[in-house]
Amino acid sequence: MFNAYLLYKDREFSKADSYQDSTGMVTDLGLKVLFDNAAISKESRNRKGPQNSEVDEDIRRAMQRVMMTPLGTKEEIEYRQSVLKDFLRNPEFAEKFYGITKELMEQWRKLGKKEREKGGNANTSRTLLFEVRLLNLFLDALTDLKRLCMGYSKDFHSEGLLRFCEMMTENYHDEWELKVRGIMADLRFFCDDEEVDVKHYNNKTTQPTIIMECAPGSGLKLEQMKLEQIGTREVKISRHTASKTLLDRVKVSLSKEPMTIITDEQTLDNLEQLKVATVGRVFDYMQGFSQNCKKFFEMLLVQSAFYIGCVNLHDRCQQIGLPICYPTVCGTEDMEFANLMELSMALYNRRVPVGNDCEFKDKRLLVVTGANQGGKSTFLRSIGIAQVMLQSGMFVAAKRFSSGIFTHLFTHFVRREDMAMNSGRLDEERGRIHKIVEGLAPESMVLLNESFATTTEEEGSEIAYDIIKAFTEAGVKVLTVTHLLTFAKKVYAEEWEKAVFLSAQRLEDGTRTYKMVTGEPELTSFGLDLYEQVISVAE
Repeated sequence: MFNAYLLYKDREFSKADSYQDSTGMVTDLGLKVLFDNAAISKESRNRKGPQNSEVDEDIRRAMQRVMMTPLGTKEEIEYRQSVLKDFLRNPEFAEKFYGITKELMEQWRKLGKKEREKGGNANTSRTLLFEVRLLNLFLDALTDLKRLCMGYSKDFHSEGLLRFCEMMTENYHDEWELKVRGIMADLRFFCDDEEVDVKHYNNKTTQPTIIMECAPGSGLKLEQMKLEQIGTREVKISRHTASKTLLDRVKVSLSKEPMTIITDEQTLDNLEQLKVATVGRVFDYMQGFSQNCKKFFEMLLVQSAFYIGCVNLHDRCQQIGLPICYPTVCGTEDMEFANLMELSMALYNRRVPVGNDCEFKDKRLLVVTGANQGGKSTFLRSIGIAQVMLQSGMFVAAKRFSSGIFTHLFTHFVRREDMAMNSGRLDEERGRIHKIVEGLAPESMVLLNESFATTTEEEGSEIAYDIIKAFTEAGVKVLTVTHLLTFAKKVYAEEWEKAVFLSAQRLEDGTRTYKMVTGEPELTSFGLDLYEQVISVAE
């Protein structure tokens, strides 16, 4: 059995436990920018420039699938981080590793992967031909992977990659490879003789040969058929018996060369069917290996694409000059980070944004208020992105980041008005909250960004108070950015034990620093600052 186990220590990847609303999270946190940047190789970026670079869809899909399927334990996170560190230390290996798998999958697709997966009553000989060709592709890819691992295994430290290399060298050793290739060479000759290098020299040619043992039954029907040998042999080339002289025929009859004794088309057709059935029966013994290869390479594509995507993303962060660290796991009511940056915005603008520091322990609610255009939403997204990357076993754009594990992570950001909405925006917000409530579980995290701002300040504050109070009392961690100052002031006045308050910093002259500072919620969002800026520009 071949198992990569590069994403998990004891199992292959499955997206069965993905985030409930992964599509909404991708939109709210701007993760598409991250996926696209990961899917652009350094070579493509250097060759065509950042705007015209080619996006590898296999990498982009793998990044989204893996990042939207959170890890559930500290051990799983550390296991994947250690594998990632090996890939980052050996970028050439990462490129070759993914390249082998990518090439195999592309050849498989060209061969007719989708058509075969649909099933149906396919012609037996065509099906067999497909399977034989595909298995040869698998053998070539396994050989390349084994040689690659043998060349780089001394440079690895992670349990995942060391075990993978050991599996490749032990399970797919040279003797086993030669044996399987010998079987496949014979099978391919029967199924694909147009592409096999047939010998034609010294009046000899290579022919496929099947030797069977059988006994004549009633009505001279063949019974108890057993396969003795299947392979190839060299035979002399001679003219058809019908064109030979009598003396030639006598010589042939006395020689060991085979003669054509059956010319009936129906009989020949039956023999052809027997040949296909016999070869198919032999191939049945290879089916277990073939099916395992199919699963192995399908999973390996996701895993290798994820890691090369991380390598590409890491390279992009270094080009921009972003700080990089491997996050650590702490309690779910604790969170601490230094110089945390909003990664998607940094990748999109291709420059280093303002970072933020934060540290609080034994807290379940974070309320962020303050000046408009002060970076509050950006700050919330930076936490959300870092949390997703932590739970993916990745690095984050920060000097330091520590947080708990929340396998149920929800985002509720204000959305642009949809002209096709069948109800009001407040009803739409309530509908999304209802879905969050249905999916809540112990140790969930919810990110609320300007929720319930589509109604009056008084009504919105009342709704926010009731919902957030219920969430926190149920053990849910809530991080909210809000302009609902009545709500924020009420929570602050009640001195919720598990609450902490931050404000977007604003200097006396109205300058926004995009830094979040600890403090009491202010009574204004300083909207007049923006009004004065607009008026001054207009004048």
